[in-house]
Amino acid sequence: MLMNILQIVVSVILILIILLQVKGSGFGAALGGMSGGSVYRTKRGLERTLFQATIILTIVFIFISFLSVQSQK
Repeated sequence: MLMNILQIVVSVILILIILLQVKGSGFGAALGGMSGGSVYRTKRGLERTLFQATIILTIVFIFISFLSVQSQK
């Protein structure tokens, strides 16, 4: 039961962080369309922190999912 609640909390936080990273406006940008000035640049500050938090939370989510499946057997 605790694993299920923990998984839900991590997934909601992960969704919020991903939504904060979405750039550009309009439907085309959300689907990967070119938004003017798409030049490679490094991530800095909050953008980098959100990116790293996304990776960490994804790993945590997968780990909790594996533990949840193992505990049900």
